[in-house]
Amino acid sequence: MNAASNAIQRVGVIGLGRMGLPMARHLLDAGFEVAGFDLDPARGALLAEGGGIAAASAREVASYSQAVLVMVADDAQVKAVTLEPVGVLTGLGPGGVVIIASTVKPSTCRNVAAAAASRGVGVLDAPVAKGQRSAEAGDLTVFVSGEPALFQRCQPILRAFGQEIIHIDTQVGAAQVAKLANNLILWAGVAGAHEALALAERLGVSPARLRSALRHGSADSYALRELHLINLTWPDKDLAQAVEIASEAGTEAPLANWLRTLMRTLTREELRRLSGAQPGATPDTGRKQQ
Repeated sequence: MNAASNAIQRVGVIGLGRMGLPMARHLLDAGFEVAGFDLDPARGALLAEGGGIAAASAREVASYSQAVLVMVADDAQVKAVTLEPVGVLTGLGPGGVVIIASTVKPSTCRNVAAAAASRGVGVLDAPVAKGQRSAEAGDLTVFVSGEPALFQRCQPILRAFGQEIIHIDTQVGAAQVAKLANNLILWAGVAGAHEALALAERLGVSPARLRSALRHGSADSYALRELHLINLTWPDKDLAQAVEIASEAGTEAPLANWLRTLMRTLTREELRRLSGAQPGATPDTGRKQQ
């Protein structure tokens, strides 16, 4: 099969939420034919307004597509939209590709890959980092794992919405390990920045001025720079997932356990106040910042 005949032109997107819909729009802008499905029909209507196709099921999306991007909330939803009788694997033909962009357990990706292989379908796991603002801007970071040839074939899809596309390993699920590490470091950074700025305030130092100063030192980090925009919807899910994955691997994640308790005490308003956020600064309300 030559490169032209192997090229992917029709892409499906399952999950048209705050992340999935802008990613689908970038695929349209890049010249792909895009079909999408979401449990909320209004999201499909928004895709259709931009030139995409609103499908009635995951299977219908897959029947139309050569590759299907899965961007749903959790492991249960990934399994449902891929493995159930009306799921993606019943609609994709041999040579098709499933790209799991959701943040889920590595074992979930491996289970989907095993089921897909029996149908001649390839799987990449490709969780994304940096959240809704980057999804809208089309400059997400994408961690990817899977066979190198499949990764190369899907590069044009990933580059439609991603700026940094990083192949972690050939083993499906490895990219989810990278995303887990990303999440753990992010929330540790947020907790550390909060504690440092709150302590400084107690000691009579302006936390906003201190934050500005720290950005020029060795404490500089994404969490410190973006503290006023950090959304706290997802740390509990992320950290619980880290603890669960560690347990499945026969080890512990004590920092993740501690952070899970600590993060429940923080509020977005407190982070913004300590950051010295200017009026009008809008927190990221999407799937994640990571």
